[in-house]
Amino acid sequence: VYIQNYKFVLDKENENTVLFSAELNSKNSGKKIDVSFPELKVKQSFTTDEEGKASGTIKIKNLSLWSPENPKLYSVELMLDEEILEDTIGFRNIETSGKKIILNGKPIYLRGISIHEEKPYGGGRANSAEDAQLLLSWAKELGCNYVRLAHYPHNEYMVREAEKMGLLVWSEIPVYWTIAWENPETLENAKRQLTDNR
Repeated sequence: VYIQNYKFVLDKENENTVLFSAELNSKNSGKKIDVSFPELKVKQSFTTDEEGKASGTIKIKNLSLWSPENPKLYSVELMLDEEILEDTIGFRNIETSGKKIILNGKPIYLRGISIHEEKPYGGGRANSAEDAQLLLSWAKELGCNYVRLAHYPHNEYMVREAEKMGLLVWSEIPVYWTIAWENPETLENAKRQLTDNR
């Protein structure tokens, strides 16, 4: 039994509240999941239901929100039985208002470039943290605060390094070129990919 999926979402109404949800790989009720943010000195337990899911809220004071100017990430630990899952995450609110993108309550002007998942030297796929650091450092040197990852979700390193470097990411699903737009299954497939990509 293990944690198959988990999510932390900042409450849009209260920046001191994080909404947590997790799902096990099987329908096991009564399993305890301990969630800890060591830097914030926050620890809380959740119990799975008959579907193997757990959810609830976590109150966190003095949370520093992620932005390009302040790319603050927090270490988080999830413990199930004796197994500990570790991750690093940032918290932010992103909304739209007309044509404006609002980040943490303030409009942000995006300055960015498109990046293909290609190594700048030697050819092939950019599939390491070093590849991501090189490509994204060039974007930072150009004054970018965001990058578009064309034309599909890139390697996980790209998103993780962008988060560390203060770059917003526009990640795409592979619905482009020679698509059977008249086929209703195409739209359903695209919607499913958007959900799976979150």
